[in-house]
Amino acid sequence: MLLENIKSEYNQYKNQAEESAFFQLREKAFAEFDKSGFPTIKNEEWKYTNLKSIFDKNFKSTCVSSASVKNLLVDSLFNSIKANKLVFVNGSFNPELSSIIEKDSAIVISNLAKARKENTIVFDAHFGNYAKIENESLNAMNTALMSDGAFVYVPSNKKVENPIIIINVVDANDMNVLSQPRNLIILEKNAEACIVESYISVGVNASFINVVNEIYVNENAHLEHYKIQQQTGESYQNNYTQIFQEANTNINQVTLTLDGTMVRNNLHFYMNGKNCDTLLYGLYITEGSNHIDNHTRVDHAMPNCQSNELYKGIMKDKSTAVFNGKIMVHLDAQKTNAYQRNQNVLLDPEASINTKPQLEIFADDVKCTHGATIGQLDEEPMFYLRSRGIPEDVARKMLLNAFADDIAEKIKIPELVGLLEQLIEEKL
Repeated sequence: MLLENIKSEYNQYKNQAEESAFFQLREKAFAEFDKSGFPTIKNEEWKYTNLKSIFDKNFKSTCVSSASVKNLLVDSLFNSIKANKLVFVNGSFNPELSSIIEKDSAIVISNLAKARKENTIVFDAHFGNYAKIENESLNAMNTALMSDGAFVYVPSNKKVENPIIIINVVDANDMNVLSQPRNLIILEKNAEACIVESYISVGVNASFINVVNEIYVNENAHLEHYKIQQQTGESYQNNYTQIFQEANTNINQVTLTLDGTMVRNNLHFYMNGKNCDTLLYGLYITEGSNHIDNHTRVDHAMPNCQSNELYKGIMKDKSTAVFNGKIMVHLDAQKTNAYQRNQNVLLDPEASINTKPQLEIFADDVKCTHGATIGQLDEEPMFYLRSRGIPEDVARKMLLNAFADDIAEKIKIPELVGLLEQLIEEKL
């Protein structure tokens, strides 16, 4: 049923679209999706994540939103934070709920549909250049049928003074919703910005959000990039982020997955210049029968670059998780330093994790390590806390909070960290 809806939607778009390079790209993308179809567990990269449960659902794209969206935003994490806010409801830009406070007119914070017309040169130079569609059918589906999304352009030597928060709301009050946002973020030389992606939902029906992010970071630029996933109810999300780095860039990326029936995160970095420094942090907390899958890939393509990756998971009930992290050190990438760790705590006997850290090294002068741990709470600190008169349930929560907060504190927005720590404590 989902496949038929997608084909019908594309045919409607095709009948209305004007001939252009943008249309040709979308036509090529749909042909790729039509050829490949949805990924299955026969694909090695999808071995532990089965999309079968979404195939028969009647997901539809819609611009309809209800009054409950406004109430949801009032109660959101970001309501009290001074920031530029772009709000998208079911993939469509909502200017009434958005607010741009950046005063520098050279910095563009807009929606993608508007930017394609008003910032054509920059848009055409970058859109579709980083997130490949070949053998990536969900990327191809997004490219063919994307609705709208955020466009951020920071010119050379500019700094965005306040965070940019991209809030994606799925309103499933009236139907099963299919949403396909697309974000394009460009930092030119010596630029600096902090970008936050937020995913929340409202409504009793099911939702499937298929996101693609393309991020280009030019020489000597610095990016803080945070992803916070809190979709409740029967929600499915596939989130693909491709970050392309030039020389001497610094990136701090944090992904917090705190809810969702099925969440698949694909985070890819490509270091295209020397002296790149990349930090990747992730926290996922699962419960019930939820399933969280984090796939990361860091391509060290040039010499003297460093990456450090730490992902932590806490699994409860019958939930499942996947961590698949690959570090690829290319032939010319001498003097690479690359570190990767995945740490998991299983709180119930039926919770499970499939973890697969990987190294592929084609250079000979490198320092690379990777590892994974799976277990229960450490008995020694638990005994120490109990011996000081702390009740078992309180001691347990203290240890879990410390384990999780280590990741949340990598976010460099102090007021947001405090709110997230409260949210994490409630989840635990």
